[in-house]
Amino acid sequence: MSSETPARPGTYKGAVRRGTAPAVVGPRWLDHLIHVHPVTTVAMFTPVIAVCVWFSLGDAGGWPLAGWAAAGYLTWTLSEYWGHRIVLHYEPEKGFGARLHYILHGVHHDYPTDPRRSILSPLLSIPMVGGTIYLASGLGSLPLTFGAGYTFGYLTYDLFHLYLHLATPRSRLMRHLRSLHMRHHFRDDTKGFGISAPYWDELFGTSIARQARSGDLGA
Repeated sequence: MSSETPARPGTYKGAVRRGTAPAVVGPRWLDHLIHVHPVTTVAMFTPVIAVCVWFSLGDAGGWPLAGWAAAGYLTWTLSEYWGHRIVLHYEPEKGFGARLHYILHGVHHDYPTDPRRSILSPLLSIPMVGGTIYLASGLGSLPLTFGAGYTFGYLTYDLFHLYLHLATPRSRLMRHLRSLHMRHHFRDDTKGFGISAPYWDELFGTSIARQARSGDLGA
């Protein structure tokens, strides 16, 4: 399979191409706008968190602002799960949809160690974060700390995802979470959609069970 040719659904399982992926679109500058460096993502969204917190100071009434931030974070974890499951793994077999899927997520499955492909594309992150803040605090009446919690959740997820792909975790928890995510990549990409919040896989029936050892029954 060419690195720039969309694959048929399911062919990403176990497809490892180490190193840096080639450009997914013609002009290199456009490729670098579609898939940004992790530092760029931090520089884009850290000020959003700070601004949301700053403008929410002094808000009165309702739950404590910290509670709304926690609610925003929890909302992000659901966005992470359902966005990964429904949007990123919707895989048309041909045409523009197949091409778009490869650009937004398929290339990450082909090149899982490329840092820029392990960060959510601004084509998705900006509408998700901006849209949520607008709906929650622009049209709604929620304090901006809700948006701060949501944005913090997104940013930590992106860096967490990058860490699982590029680092060698030493703690038991991090090794477990990395194992879960690697099973999604290399055993069954129809399960294991919660990366920073795998408990949603347990709740929605998409968890990836550990493979039985050779000779075990009931694998």
